Amino acid sequence: MGIRSRVTFGAILSLVATAALAQNPQDCAAVEFSDEVLERFPRAQEACLDVISRAGQDYAVFNARLVQVRGNTMRVRFHLPDGSMGPTQSITPPRDFRVLVNGQPTRVAELTPNQDLKAYVQVDRPMMALEPADSGQRLVIVPLVAEEQVADETDRTRLAEADPQMPHTAGPAPVLAVFGLLFACAAMCMRAVHGVRSIRHKQLERNPRA
Repeated sequence: MGIRSRVTFGAILSLVATAALAQNPQDCAAVEFSDEVLERFPRAQEACLDVISRAGQDYAVFNARLVQVRGNTMRVRFHLPDGSMGPTQSITPPRDFRVLVNGQPTRVAELTPNQDLKAYVQVDRPMMALEPADSGQRLVIVPLVAEEQVADETDRTRLAEADPQMPHTAGPAPVLAVFGLLFACAAMCMRAVHGVRSIRHKQLERNPRA
């Protein structure tokens, strides 16, 4: 076999192997994701690579791309078979958690964007775990939050933080002050009218013919 034939044959084998890896195993095709999981990740069935069981709980295995790390909160997107990426999700593991990246235990704070991570999502509820640094370690399960919810929570947090500096809605004090001013003006007017009548009455007593 010539060099060109060997190269061509090797390329074909590589493509076949890649296609085989991209296909969902039988367990992924048979697993039933809950409505909550599918609401956050509608194409979970397609992106699923395998299904494992830990402590009686089934987890679907995915490849996830790290988008951003802020503090201990990670924003990730799951790889899809067609090469595109799923919706952005957010997880917040414990601060001391170490994830396995390229065979090396790495703290969450040391992760960088565009790194690929192995993720485990519970099939019956939106909870996710990353591959732990120690294979014997229990999976650390944290809530899987959709990007829209993250944005809503961020907006609510910003409003809550800005609230002490924002003008509050007017309370009853200004209204009471206005009524008090009106009553004071009315009292002054009545007093003035009473004074004028008193003067007029005295004038009539002095000069009845007036």
